[in-house]
Amino acid sequence: MPEVRDQIRSFIIKEILKGGSEDDLPDDLDLRESGVLTSLTTMQLVSFVEDEFGIDVALQDPRLHFTTVSHLTQYVKDRQEHIHGQ
Repeated sequence: MPEVRDQIRSFIIKEILKGGSEDDLPDDLDLRESGVLTSLTTMQLVSFVEDEFGIDVALQDPRLHFTTVSHLTQYVKDRQEHIHGQ
C-alpha cells in the first residue's frame, strides 16, 4: 500500500497542479502561500483525504493542518490512529 505522503503528493500533482514532477512539490512548501491551494482546490483535497483515508475532516482542519504536504501527512496519520485506536 502506498505511503500516505506519496498518495497525497500524487493527488496534488495530478489533480490540482495538473501534472508536473515530484520536484515541483517539496514537502515543506506552503500550499496556500504558493497558490497551490485555493478555496476550490482545498475542497477537492478535503474530499480526497476523506474518501481515500476514511477520515472525517472537521471544518476548521484544512486551515490549520493543510498547510504543507508534511503537515497534511501527519494530520492524516494522527486521525487514522485516533480512529483505529478507539
